[in-house]
Amino acid sequence: MNKTSKSIENAVFRETKETFSLHSYDEDQQALVYLINQAQVSVKIYSHLLCPAIFNSELVVDACERFCLKNHRTHIEILVQKTRPLTNISHRLLSLAHKHISSVSFKKLNPDISQRTDDFVCFDRSAYFQLPNAEHYEAICNFSDASRTAIFSAHFNDAWERSHHDPELRMLLL
Repeated sequence: MNKTSKSIENAVFRETKETFSLHSYDEDQQALVYLINQAQVSVKIYSHLLCPAIFNSELVVDACERFCLKNHRTHIEILVQKTRPLTNISHRLLSLAHKHISSVSFKKLNPDISQRTDDFVCFDRSAYFQLPNAEHYEAICNFSDASRTAIFSAHFNDAWERSHHDPELRMLLL
């Protein structure tokens, strides 16, 4: 385990203000699991195609399922640009959405919305995870940065309201 992993392992939601640099898919997965485990109410994922090496891993999907089971208020919203890759590989988050219909929602990004080059995840209103380049594993995360999380959340919420449920994803969820 490297120095970054040890630091993230001790990071506390809404307290640890350090921004962590992540340099592998394993570190990305580990950071997401720690953040999901500490989130209380919402996880908002904005992604091009939910990178399978990160978001389709058993560790991350299991953490998402535990999050869904925390209480009746927890909710995961997932906004993706491309749905075909998700359906082609039977992405585990799609299966989770089928299993926890009231806790997991998917939408396809409205093509009229300006495209971002990054992927990000917001945890409650306090923490974030970001892949600055959606096609690369190097990421950053912070367990207590409400101002940066608010910027991500504002973009996500606007895009969520202007986007739609993709029929391709709905068929899989039925």
